[in-house]
Amino acid sequence: MKQTYSLCVVAFLFLISTSISAQHKHNQRYHSINGNYYKTFYQANSLSYDLFDDYEYDNRFGSYRFLPTAQSIRYNRVDGLFVGLGSDFTNQHSEILHIGGVEFDGFIGYSTGQKDWQYRAAASKRFGQWLMFGGILTNSSTTDDHWRTGLSENSITSLVAGYDYHDYYKAEGYGVFTELELGKFISIGASYNYTTYSTLQTNTEYSFFGDGNITRINPAIDATTDIATQESIGLKLLLNKKGYTRGIITNKLLVQAELSDAAFNSDFNYNKFEITSLNYIKLDQHTLFKMRLMAGSITGEAPDFKNFALGGIGSLRATGFKFYRGNRMLMSNAEVIFGDLWDYDDGELEIDGLYLTLFLDSGWSDFVSSNSNDPFSGFESFGFNTLTHNIGAGIGTGFVRLEIATPLSGSEGFTSLWVRLNPTF
Repeated sequence: MKQTYSLCVVAFLFLISTSISAQHKHNQRYHSINGNYYKTFYQANSLSYDLFDDYEYDNRFGSYRFLPTAQSIRYNRVDGLFVGLGSDFTNQHSEILHIGGVEFDGFIGYSTGQKDWQYRAAASKRFGQWLMFGGILTNSSTTDDHWRTGLSENSITSLVAGYDYHDYYKAEGYGVFTELELGKFISIGASYNYTTYSTLQTNTEYSFFGDGNITRINPAIDATTDIATQESIGLKLLLNKKGYTRGIITNKLLVQAELSDAAFNSDFNYNKFEITSLNYIKLDQHTLFKMRLMAGSITGEAPDFKNFALGGIGSLRATGFKFYRGNRMLMSNAEVIFGDLWDYDDGELEIDGLYLTLFLDSGWSDFVSSNSNDPFSGFESFGFNTLTHNIGAGIGTGFVRLEIATPLSGSEGFTSLWVRLNPTF
């Protein structure tokens, strides 16, 4: 049984890689014929919104940095209002200073909730078009939940409606990183990181309208401690980072690993592996099919905040927030969008007027006891009958989207209504 599931996972990765490889060859031939008339699938959360021009979720597919993105102006229940100066780490091309080919970016700011100064600073140097080295210093609150809902969207819902859908922790430390570009479609990143993580308290309950969930306790980084120091190696493989396409099919694949096992001097010994695949198919001039596939595995004993959690906004949309937790995870989000979607004058995918969407969310996560360091082990308890399924529909414009989701028979959850500003895939 173990061998069967391992083969299934390998087959899944092979199919995704084969699809991207075939697209690479097709686009390479198209590029050689048409010169610079290459069309880029604009990945600002998969659709172009007037209010949100900056990369948010997809910064995970940008230049390699181990720590998640952060913004210099934000509002949430642990920072209150954070006001900073500098560049946001939502844009891989951002910089505040350029000296002798070295690019500097970062921010410094004050958290009114924590009543402290925070900063993040990075410097990087490119050698030609294919190799980059850099370093980063940080002492700032951050979150791993930006894949659920974008940073700007979460700040707005926290301040206006009192709904904060992220959990936070403090990260203080340093790292060095490098990225190797192998043509237009393959990117390999690596980093060494020394980071002290600490628990943050909820510091504000203020919002313009309603109480929402902003009074929710911000969870500890682990049930056994509020501070953990980790030494780790980060690795990343990225296929089709910029989303090159001819307009029919677009695939992007991200494979990440965080290695912090017994070879390092760390408070927790574990290895964490994640795979994310974004897939878009233009069915006709008014119909788009998109699917996000995610898989994850943790070997060893990771702190609680590193474990996987499914449920709620941007995840299983008719399931309680982070209801399913574990050290193994599988999830898919599939949507069909009907509307006037296509405008390639600027190489961007845009919405023109109203659009409708139908979606299906499926997911599974569980804690698996295993002494194996094989990330493919531990999926024996997974079966299609263990998946949770949510279905729903939505209506939106280029700015706002309403979604209603309900669990399928046999799945945990409840009918939910979501107001979204920038869906994150």
